[in-house]
Amino acid sequence: MTKKALLTLFGGRSFLPAALTLMHEKPEIIVAISSKESHRDLHLLQRAIDKYQKKHHFSCKLEAPEGIDAFDVAEIQRVCENMVAQYPDMAWIFDVTAATSLMTLAAYEASKASSSRFETMTKCWYLNTAHTRVIPLVGEGCDEKIFNIDVEDYAAAYGRDLVTGDLEDHRQYSEQHWLSFAQRLGKNPPLAALMKRVMSKITSRPGKENPKLYTLKGLPAETYSLLEEVQQIGLASQLGRNSDSTLSFQLSYTQDRFLNGAWLEAYIWDAARNIWDEERGKVLFDDCQWNQKVNDGNSKNELDVAVTYKAQLLIAECKTEENPFSSETLYKLDSVANILGGRFTGRLLVTSISGKKPSEDFLAQAKSRRIVVVTGDDLPDIATIVKKEAIDPTFPRM
Repeated sequence: MTKKALLTLFGGRSFLPAALTLMHEKPEIIVAISSKESHRDLHLLQRAIDKYQKKHHFSCKLEAPEGIDAFDVAEIQRVCENMVAQYPDMAWIFDVTAATSLMTLAAYEASKASSSRFETMTKCWYLNTAHTRVIPLVGEGCDEKIFNIDVEDYAAAYGRDLVTGDLEDHRQYSEQHWLSFAQRLGKNPPLAALMKRVMSKITSRPGKENPKLYTLKGLPAETYSLLEEVQQIGLASQLGRNSDSTLSFQLSYTQDRFLNGAWLEAYIWDAARNIWDEERGKVLFDDCQWNQKVNDGNSKNELDVAVTYKAQLLIAECKTEENPFSSETLYKLDSVANILGGRFTGRLLVTSISGKKPSEDFLAQAKSRRIVVVTGDDLPDIATIVKKEAIDPTFPRM
């Protein structure tokens, strides 16, 4: 079987196309040719390659010549041809998706020269992620399976790591035991509002190792039956009610985190992972994650819900607080999107608060940041909204 080699050109854009080709084709050699300005970023590609090799069980060696003049077509073509000549028995794939126009032209000419010079097959591809198409400039293309990528691998293509969120190793337990309650709240905005009213009365949160007993007054009569349900599924303990309608119950750190907001993340995640794609005859999203954080090496930013669709990322910021419509919230969501693809990343701000509309000024700010705002009144239809934003986004990802 002929061994494969990948030559990718990088002119300052994303490593994502190279990552897609790398994981789909699993070459033994990857040659990264970059502009002088972009050469310093190639360590991020090596970092991603290391992660992919370990996770997907293949071996690949990166070779990176010195940065080139991105405007010197003849030099770019010469470097490409020289690298191919070092491995003449390999089947070469040229990926020009992230290259500048002149780099693409040079690589195209080099791939044609390689195709006529050597017996092994040479291909030159441009990956159009917006329309899920591999455009073959030289040789054959491939099917759309190349665009399948999970959230973790997507983040790695941008030099980022996924780490567990506030629920940590309790997330799977939450999915197994508490998801039905999250669905109840998501489908019933008044019930979600009552749950939020309870949680808003708690001023001192429990620590990770220290559950806390709370005594609350001034809550509606129907609160007790809600808390009975909460206790039955293991989201609270030691529930009691005094003659003066005072309620008492105990919460652990994980229970508090789930009831105070993580339930909304779980609800959206569950809705997204069950959306069916009639055209492809399978679930719509290639991967769905919730309650994660994205680590850029300097800080960890919350990633409430993240899904991948045909190598495109959609993220949702979830808010259950009384005043979710703040400029700070928009800035936070925009900042996370910008380190994970910028304009190529879909963004949703989802709040469980119903009966409260954002101001025109807030909506204008959201629009300027390409953020779709979903209020609690629309929460029962979140699956329809997420599906629409994947297939026919309000703000095109381009």
